[in-house]
Amino acid sequence: MEPGGEYRILTDNLSAESELNSSVNRSTSGFYEEELTYYEFVLYSMVVPVLFGLTTLIGVIGNTLVIYVILSKQKMRTVTNLLLLNLAIADLSFVTICPPFTAYQFATYQWPFGNVACKLMHYLLNVTAYVTVYTLVLISVIRYMTIVHNTRTIRFRTRTNIVLMIIAIWACMCAVNIPILMSYGVQLLNPDDPSKGIICENWGIEVGQRLYATFFCFAYILPLAMVAKFSIFILRHIKKQRSVMLNKRTRGQDKKRQASRLIILVVVIFALFWLPVHIHLLVAYFGNIPTNPVYNTISVFWNVLAYFNSCVNPIIYNYASRDFRNGFRDAVCCIRYRRLGRGGEDRNGMTAVTTVNVSSKNGKSRKLLVDDNDEQQEEQADDV
Repeated sequence: MEPGGEYRILTDNLSAESELNSSVNRSTSGFYEEELTYYEFVLYSMVVPVLFGLTTLIGVIGNTLVIYVILSKQKMRTVTNLLLLNLAIADLSFVTICPPFTAYQFATYQWPFGNVACKLMHYLLNVTAYVTVYTLVLISVIRYMTIVHNTRTIRFRTRTNIVLMIIAIWACMCAVNIPILMSYGVQLLNPDDPSKGIICENWGIEVGQRLYATFFCFAYILPLAMVAKFSIFILRHIKKQRSVMLNKRTRGQDKKRQASRLIILVVVIFALFWLPVHIHLLVAYFGNIPTNPVYNTISVFWNVLAYFNSCVNPIIYNYASRDFRNGFRDAVCCIRYRRLGRGGEDRNGMTAVTTVNVSSKNGKSRKLLVDDNDEQQEEQADDV
């Protein structure tokens, strides 16, 4: 192959530089050597940084709130919420690593951060993406154990065991993604003209095909299939127990429905937001994608969707969970009171009032307190 031939093939046929930032790569032949049109300049140097910056800002604020609410409130440290805490940590890591660096490379068409940073960015991006999806799988497993085999599995659904499972997920994903470190690196923008600068991307078409086929199978298809399988088992069990549940509707059953609605929303949003970018990457590496401005613009928004998945979960929690809604409100009021110099006493008092008001509507304030703090209760395991 003539010098630079592999580079030209890559820019002719691919629009992906990485599992995510590649998906919006300007894929016209010889793009980096050509002058940008005004439309391309606006899209890549202005629109992309603004959208990615807003995504990072929303993701940082939302996931930080989730982490604060769960860690600062004893009643929120339930089994399910510990898994949602891990999800928030993974999402927070994702939005602070990927969008800023991607936006910079799009705006400047350069990678000035060095080879080590290039490898680490893609490695951490993959690790956090895998941790996110397999945390959803673990949540589905715990929900299945709680609803279908509650009595038999109660000794496994403790906070200590859940923390150990979370650590195991991180350790496993850090280990299996080590090949990513060898798959990416800084490369000359144009091998025929070193003065054009360097970019951060994978080492060619074959490497990209292996990466993205693996990513699609093990970070999308397989985990979603597992979630669907356990969800079907849960639905079958609920269907069998429907008559009993209708005659004996309790607060625990209401909490189950609330938790199930929240988890279903999180999984569905994940599947919908990630599907377009997965399709784009597969077509880019195994076929041919359009190179017109319309498709380039659409691919940008597909990428934003994938990023925004790491921002939307706190919004879902606020919509689907009364406990999170109260927690978010208390956190915001806490900041307001601290600015007024009134400290944590007001916050704690406000939280207590909120709890009494919610409990008094059901007339079972004492039972509510016991249920929320008893680790061995089924209701505590379901509470989100």
